[in-house]
Amino acid sequence: MSRGLVRGAVAAVLATGLAACGGGGSQGSDKELTFWMYQDRTPQAGQVIEKLRKDFEAANPGVTVKLVKIPKDDYNTKLGSAVASKSAPDAGILDQPLVSKYALDGTIKEVPASLIAEADYYKGALDTNRANGKLYGLPADQTCVALFYNKKLVPTPPKSWDELKQVAAQVHAADANVAGMNVPKGDGYGAWMFPGIVHGAGGQMVDDAGKKVLFDQQPAVDALQLWVDLLKSSPRKITDSDKPFENGLAAMTISGPWDVPTIHTDFPDIDFGVAPLPYKTEPAGNIGGEDSVVFNTSKNADLAWKWLAFLTNAQNNGPLADALGGFPVNLKAQAVEAGPEQAAFLEQLKVAHARPAVPQWIQVNDEIIAPAIETALTGKATAQQALTDAAAKTRSLLGWNS
Repeated sequence: MSRGLVRGAVAAVLATGLAACGGGGSQGSDKELTFWMYQDRTPQAGQVIEKLRKDFEAANPGVTVKLVKIPKDDYNTKLGSAVASKSAPDAGILDQPLVSKYALDGTIKEVPASLIAEADYYKGALDTNRANGKLYGLPADQTCVALFYNKKLVPTPPKSWDELKQVAAQVHAADANVAGMNVPKGDGYGAWMFPGIVHGAGGQMVDDAGKKVLFDQQPAVDALQLWVDLLKSSPRKITDSDKPFENGLAAMTISGPWDVPTIHTDFPDIDFGVAPLPYKTEPAGNIGGEDSVVFNTSKNADLAWKWLAFLTNAQNNGPLADALGGFPVNLKAQAVEAGPEQAAFLEQLKVAHARPAVPQWIQVNDEIIAPAIETALTGKATAQQALTDAAAKTRSLLGWNS
């Protein structure tokens, strides 16, 4: 099962074209519901989605669900244009960080109070749909990162930060040509992972309700210092090589389920395992994936919410999540079996934390936090100095005073 943060599209398209992708009126049936989503990852994924559509229509006589599938790279642009022209679909898939933006500008509807039992969902996944304390969508699938470790070099994966540093140091001391850890870099990907490490120290990035930036406080500083400290046993001159973990040059790395099948196929000789991320004070991690929302221009909102609840119920969410390339968001849903590594990711997702519900968070992640991380990792500033400067820039961008 191949999963990714940025998932490629294939040619199998079950829906009719974009020419008929408006908000939905009746065309030969009692009600027509239009749902936008990413283009199928594989033909098999398309078959799963088609079965769900047919099952929903069978359970709701007179209803037609029109699936409009759009390449992921084009999706946000086309959706933005549809929203601006008041021709958005009834419902659609939405990348997690965009939910707060669309919620706060009134583009999407709040979830009806009685639609779901919130206790049935992974908390982190459900929280990706919150803005101003209200719920604006349902999670469709989720993913995360965990610790990959070379069993030959690391027989038992570390559980704490201290153990992580100790194991990395032992590996590098035993062979100066092998890094203990492939330490993340100060780029958008590394910045996406960073909040999970901060939460592992008992901290958080921001208090969005109180409009406070918190990633210049001690838990975040400690998290960044952890990465700085790991560089002592994990020189960049080693980890900057091509695929250092896969080639046995780094004993550990942080990655996601999308890398598991690739390693098994392309590097069959490496015996590796996957474990939850080491933490300082409490188990924690980050989260990625897609949500599903109902647009405020929908004339079939009640039916749209019924469709979204159908997609995320205990029976359907396992196949749906796998088709989308992630894991189920419903705690009662059965994940499609994907090998022994799957257990670590599912355990990690139980303690995953949603990204801040700040409309500008992608910009903060890519343009402020990522460079700050790299500044500390390259020794141009201390962890505290780098994050203090980044926090000040974030407050200025968001218009927050604290």
